[in-house]
Amino acid sequence: MTKRWPISSTTNARTSSASASAAQDYSTAVDHDFLRVAVVRLPRISNFTDVDALAAEPGVLVRFATSPADLADADLVVLPGSRATVSDLAWLRDRGLAAAVTERARAGRPVLGICGGYQMLAGQIEDEVESRRGVVDGLGLLPVRVRFGAEKILGRPRGTALGAPVAGYEIHHGIAEVTDPAGSGTEPFLDGCRRGPVWGTSWHGALENDEFRRRFLAEVAALAGRDFTPAPGTSFAAVREERLDVLADLVTAHLDTAALSRLIEEGPVSGLPALVASLSHDR
Repeated sequence: MTKRWPISSTTNARTSSASASAAQDYSTAVDHDFLRVAVVRLPRISNFTDVDALAAEPGVLVRFATSPADLADADLVVLPGSRATVSDLAWLRDRGLAAAVTERARAGRPVLGICGGYQMLAGQIEDEVESRRGVVDGLGLLPVRVRFGAEKILGRPRGTALGAPVAGYEIHHGIAEVTDPAGSGTEPFLDGCRRGPVWGTSWHGALENDEFRRRFLAEVAALAGRDFTPAPGTSFAAVREERLDVLADLVTAHLDTAALSRLIEEGPVSGLPALVASLSHDR
C-alpha cells in the first residue's frame, strides 16, 4: 500500500509553497524513516508558523488537516493557535475532529496543543471575553481549566523542557491553570503540562529551539513506534534565514524597489486612485 504525504511548508496555511506543492509517494517499505505530522487547519488559525520548524526537519512530513481521515495515519497531531478558541472548538466537534483527537489520545498516540490548541485540550473553558459563551467543556485530555481575561497576556518566557533550554513568546487572553499538577501521570511541560501522549503549552516558538525540538520529536517517534531519529545538525534559524534571502532575491528581481521606496517615503502619487483600509465602520 502506498501512502501519499506532501512535504509541506507553512508559508501559507491554505496552500503549500512552491517547494511544497509537489507530493511525493512513500511506500510502507521506507515509511519508518519518516515522521508524519498533521496540523489541524482551524478556521481561525493563528501563529501556524509554530510548525515551520517541524517541516524544516529532514524526514518530518507536515500537512494541514480538515477531516478525521487526515489524522488517521499521522504520528503526531498538532492543535495550533486560534483567534477564537471556543468557536474553533465547536468547529472541531462539528467536523468529527474532536472525537478523532480524543480517540487517538486514549490510544496512546501523540497530540500537541499550542496556545488556543492547548486551551481546547482542557477540561473546562470559561469565556466571557472572546466568544462570551460562558462555561464550555473542553476535550478533557489535560487536567487544565481555562479562564479568559480582558487583558491580553504578552511575554517572552524562557525555561527548560526535556532537559533542553527553551525560549518562546506568549500572546493570549486565555489563562490556563493546571488543576492537578501532582496527579497520576501529569508532568510539567513548559508553562503547561503533559499527560501520557498529550502535551499542552501556551508558548509559541518553542519548536524553533533546535535541541528541544529534536528531543520532543524523539519522544513522539518512540510513542508512535517509528524508527526515526532527528537529524543532529538542523538549525532552524539558518533555514529561516535562507528562506528570507530567497524572498529578498525574488523581490529584488521582480519588483521596482526604487518605486516602492518612494511610495513608502512619500506616499501615493497625487491624482492616482488609492485604496484606504480602515477598521472604522464609517469608512
